[in-house]
Amino acid sequence: MKKALKITGIVLAVLLLMIIVTPFLFRGKIIDIARDQINRNVNARVEFSDVRISLLRNFPNLHVALTDLSVSGIDHFEGDTLVSFDAFRSVLDIMSLIRGDGINVVSVILDRPLVNAKILEDGRANWDIMIPKEEVDPPDPDKAPAEFSVSLRNFEIRDGRFIYDDAPFLTKVSLDNLDLQMKGDMTQDITSLDISATARNFNIWYDHFRYISDADLVVNTLLDADLNNFRFDFTGGDLKLNNLAMGVDGFLAVPSGGMEMDLDFYSVETGLETLLSLVPAVYMAGMDNMETTGQISVEGFARGFMGGGKMPSAGLEVKVENGSFRYQGFPASASNISVDMGVMYDGEDEDRSFINLRRFYTELAGNPFDMRLAVTSPVSDPHIDAMARGRLDLGDIADIMPLEGMVLKGILDASVMLNGLLSYIENERFEEFGADGHIELTGFGYEDENLPYGVSVPAARMDFSPRFVDMPVLNMVLGDTEMSINGRLENFIPYVFSDGVLKGRLSLTSPLIDLNELLAFEAEEPEKTDTLQLSLIEVPSDIDFTFSSSIGKVYFQKMEISDIKGSIRVADKRVVMDNLAMNMLGGSVTLTGEYNTADMDTPFAEMSMNINRFDIPSSFNTFNTMQSLTPVARDLRGAFSAQMSFRSTLGSDFMPVMESVDARGGLQTSRVEVVSSTTFDRLASVLRLSEGTTNVLRDLDINFYISDGRLRIDPVNFRMGPVDMMIAGDQGLDRTMNYVSSMRIPRSAFGSGANQLLDDLVSRASSRGLDFTPGDHVNVDVKITGTFSDPRITVDPGEGLATAATRIKEQVTERATEEIERRVEQAETAVREELSVRAEQIMEEAERRASQIRGAAKEAADKVIKEAEQRAVQVEKEAEGRGRLAVLAAERAADRIREEGQNSADKLIKEADARADQVVEEARKRVENLKQEE
Repeated sequence: MKKALKITGIVLAVLLLMIIVTPFLFRGKIIDIARDQINRNVNARVEFSDVRISLLRNFPNLHVALTDLSVSGIDHFEGDTLVSFDAFRSVLDIMSLIRGDGINVVSVILDRPLVNAKILEDGRANWDIMIPKEEVDPPDPDKAPAEFSVSLRNFEIRDGRFIYDDAPFLTKVSLDNLDLQMKGDMTQDITSLDISATARNFNIWYDHFRYISDADLVVNTLLDADLNNFRFDFTGGDLKLNNLAMGVDGFLAVPSGGMEMDLDFYSVETGLETLLSLVPAVYMAGMDNMETTGQISVEGFARGFMGGGKMPSAGLEVKVENGSFRYQGFPASASNISVDMGVMYDGEDEDRSFINLRRFYTELAGNPFDMRLAVTSPVSDPHIDAMARGRLDLGDIADIMPLEGMVLKGILDASVMLNGLLSYIENERFEEFGADGHIELTGFGYEDENLPYGVSVPAARMDFSPRFVDMPVLNMVLGDTEMSINGRLENFIPYVFSDGVLKGRLSLTSPLIDLNELLAFEAEEPEKTDTLQLSLIEVPSDIDFTFSSSIGKVYFQKMEISDIKGSIRVADKRVVMDNLAMNMLGGSVTLTGEYNTADMDTPFAEMSMNINRFDIPSSFNTFNTMQSLTPVARDLRGAFSAQMSFRSTLGSDFMPVMESVDARGGLQTSRVEVVSSTTFDRLASVLRLSEGTTNVLRDLDINFYISDGRLRIDPVNFRMGPVDMMIAGDQGLDRTMNYVSSMRIPRSAFGSGANQLLDDLVSRASSRGLDFTPGDHVNVDVKITGTFSDPRITVDPGEGLATAATRIKEQVTERATEEIERRVEQAETAVREELSVRAEQIMEEAERRASQIRGAAKEAADKVIKEAEQRAVQVEKEAEGRGRLAVLAAERAADRIREEGQNSADKLIKEADARADQVVEEARKRVENLKQEE
């Protein structure tokens, strides 16, 4: 007997040991198998950190836990999380596993789950992740199927979050802090379920408007559940949104491919405070101290099938009678509140949907306000019947409710009537549409402790008519900013009630606009520089405004802009400027061009600028483009003028993408002082110039162009003190330089060590068979390469500026030709790889270059004609008062000047056309040759 007991004890001990250690011994293998099998069966990425199996935690039941699980999408849902939770814990009846006739699940608990359900515009759902199974042979009807079932008695969600985003139906639902418990005998096909749930921050959006905002949700209900057919009948219980308690009757079924419903809901409580509880707390602070009267009723339904592009019909009726509310301690109330509203969405025929606000009336501190709104046939041709009428002293609102740090004042007077079909407006049958009335605001003022400045509107008025909304006055003061706007808005009714484009012609005048104050820039923070920190803004597509502006001053960070005049049009996701003139950076500029966000993947700016005497240091500190392409300007002092055509794609910071900049133009300055420059210092050192050599450059007139991230300048003559110079070349974003220069240096400009330099130059000239005899002036050629921080200077004997111009131009042209040939070779290689695409690109590039050539020639021709006209006018002016013959002679001379100017301009245009045609023709030949090679 003792021996039997001992054997039994040993067996039990071994079994107990196996129960304890088996999950640990096979834990890694279990995790690998589970992860592999899950990912084999879904089109998604499934990850989890651990699987825990225990026979002791809920003995004699089996405890299984899956932790840190996430299911994320692939392809079109890349990076989106469908489901995640901290832990999935289940308790299984181990005896049911041993018997093999089914699995009895005692409980399932989800800790901190997230469900993020999403439907794209094209109808794809992120939860459709199961990989289709291969077809299998149908079961043999003569064989009885094996009986196997899974039962569940308790299901819990703890601190869950749910998001549903339906793009095709413009609907979004979300809730947080979801705690749910569902109990019942789920072993039966038909059973009763007891469900209780609470959630916070319940929101419903439709068409980007939030109809329910951060509400508390409580659900307690009994369901008769047909688990075979997934049909659930509501037999009692309630739903509560904040304080609004609702009863629910009907059923909800989940057949294959969608959801079927027939639900009626209705308010259980009738006090007005229950309806007011749905108003977000930010607007109704202190509701605990509110006294209310009145009766409400809320009824609604949802019937039909949802899925496969179908939507159920839904309706809502809300009524309020004899309502009022008053905050304790406040002298006035909102009284005689009356609401009668019906809304219906027809899921079978959307055109039968309607909005009918039959009546909305209230008296705020004795100020009556009355309105109604009815919209029918919203899809085919909306019929609108709307009215709003009332007069309100905004200062009385503070006598009705707490404003929490806000101050309001002003008189609002409104009387507006609209009646008719939207098609009357769209087809310009204005006489058939009834529209009349006005909205007027006088003496408006607004202050908020969270707003750094006050807002006031001394006067504003809008007058309504079928054709347009006239805005005779809108005066605004925002802190130090003052603006006055007047004009006319067209297409106002289609814009409000459908997808119309709001059009307007407005005049904007202002003595001062302080953007630093309006945009709350913190310019004094040490980590911020003078460089403007901007961000990309998408221009709305549903407005078409033309502004004629006259602005005295604009403050933007540390920059002051003044005397802004010109036309700005905002339309088609573009901002177009037409001869917009302003003073800034010590000079003036005129802009014509556009900011285009039609494609937000590649937004761009394109404009022509005429700059007059900009201060160089201020310009460098302001414009990132200048910092990137001309870093040497950091150490220059002076002013410059420029004419430039410019195009660039824009980055997310609103700054040009340097590699995409394509610009050309001219820059002029009479005097520039080089304060500090490594290149200048090294050049003076290599040339052995005297220590007193001037650091002032004079009479610069540069023609330049920017492409592929490099700034290139044509040969240009200027003076550096007594030294005459010619320079040309290019530099890049990588701070590399590649310049050639010819210099004519007086002997008097050389310092100590010059004789050694001159002897070296004579020796090198002789070795090449050249005659290099230094006289009063020394001609040298200089190559400047390397980088701005580490320039390399090479000096050779020169041949004089007269012959250097041609040579330098040839060198620059040769480099440009080599660069072009290199790119052409690269382009030809690309063509061979993808001929049709690259051929089109070559032709587009050729057309673009041809257009640039013609554009530059047109600008040069206009400049020639303008200069000729100025000289002609000057000749005529100088002859005034010197007699008739002198005047006649001056007129003839002026005519010849104008004719010569016109001839020169025509010649420029003609030559440019020929060069442009040649560029296009050469590109066409290259494409043909490539096609033949292919």
